[in-house]
Amino acid sequence: MLAMIVRHRDDSGMTATTDVKPQAAAQRQPYDRAEVPTALGLGPAAFQDPDVQRFLHQGYLVIDQAIDQDTVIALRSALDGVASRRPGQEIIHSLLEEDDRFATLLEVPAVMSRLTAILGTCMQLHSATARITTSGHPDQDWHRDGPWPMDPVGVPYGGIPAQINCGFYLDIEPEMGAFVCLPGSHRAPFRPPKGHAPFPDEIHLVPRPGQAVLFDGWLFHRGGANRSNGVRRTCLMCYQHAWMKSRERFDGPRVAQLRATGTARTRLLLGGVSSW
Repeated sequence: MLAMIVRHRDDSGMTATTDVKPQAAAQRQPYDRAEVPTALGLGPAAFQDPDVQRFLHQGYLVIDQAIDQDTVIALRSALDGVASRRPGQEIIHSLLEEDDRFATLLEVPAVMSRLTAILGTCMQLHSATARITTSGHPDQDWHRDGPWPMDPVGVPYGGIPAQINCGFYLDIEPEMGAFVCLPGSHRAPFRPPKGHAPFPDEIHLVPRPGQAVLFDGWLFHRGGANRSNGVRRTCLMCYQHAWMKSRERFDGPRVAQLRATGTARTRLLLGGVSSW
């Protein structure tokens, strides 16, 4: 073990030396090295992937058959249970702590393969939420999912804001309110306008139950008004680089159990590398 000699002056002004021994490796490394991937991304081939190119250009990607219908039914039931415990609450935070069934959304294979190609191997969950949009809810305003400015060129060292959201729309029909977005706006160097005035190039997505929508958190987007008599139920799993701070603390009992029994990737997704 290496030691370090530190020279300093004592109260009398005389020079003294102190032998400082480094901390033990276990103290210096508060995480399991097995949780950290050995490569940052999938290599040059990822840049040629059509889904990656589509996402980079448009800022969103629709994934067919991401989850099966049995899972959709189970998630509807789980979310109905949450709604009964929290009447009138539109946004449910810390979704993984609400019901074990929501854990099926953490590592959906069809989603993770695209996310890994786009965001890389070193990612973690930013947040897990649900939105319950009841009948008569008005149009949502245009927004981005973070406060940070955007510059498509970036900065000399580092990267641009990178948060990728995955929406699972469990029962959406046109009159319930579509997912409205402006393709390509994820690299716009200005904030979205106030209100919900239409853009000429905006699109209205009505995903089928079982589909998933990946979208850049800086894409201009909003939810449409629910003009139906039903309830629009959506689960949102949001991902980011593992070295960024998450919105959630992921310190509840259900997440602790997932970390204890999950794979190295599961632990990484749930903040297993909390400091270094």
